Amino acid sequence: MRIARLRLQFALFQHLTGLLLMKKITSVCPYCGAGCKLKLVVENNKIIRAEAAEGVTNQNQLCLKGYYGWDFLNDTRLLTPRLTRPMIRYEKGGKFTPVSWDEAIRYTAKRLSEIKNTYGPRAIMTTGSSRGTGNETNYVMQKIRTWRSPYQ
Repeated sequence: MRIARLRLQFALFQHLTGLLLMKKITSVCPYCGAGCKLKLVVENNKIIRAEAAEGVTNQNQLCLKGYYGWDFLNDTRLLTPRLTRPMIRYEKGGKFTPVSWDEAIRYTAKRLSEIKNTYGPRAIMTTGSSRGTGNETNYVMQKIRTWRSPYQ
């Protein structure tokens, strides 16, 4: 009886300390353009569940993807340091080379022009969402639209 009670107390202790070690990080759902607010419950740097958060668009509710579609964030291939500057791979299969922003913009403009001139405007498609990075995305989309691609 005493051992059973000690086991129960230890299990309760483990559960409570586990709750103390969990963090809730407020974020935005990565799926559709609605931008639902959610809280990711994190333990030992790993997301263990998502909870709805009070937001203007979701009003403390989430869809199925919001509740259960975050597991890709625990993928070890994605848990690498983020890029802090542009990089270009000049040859197919080659290594990425860090470059300046000016070089990255020049190279991108040159490649897009080459693709358009070689294959026509149908070879370029644009897409956007209300979750874009703001005015910069809209600006670029407007410029590419002048190329008359049918996929806009």
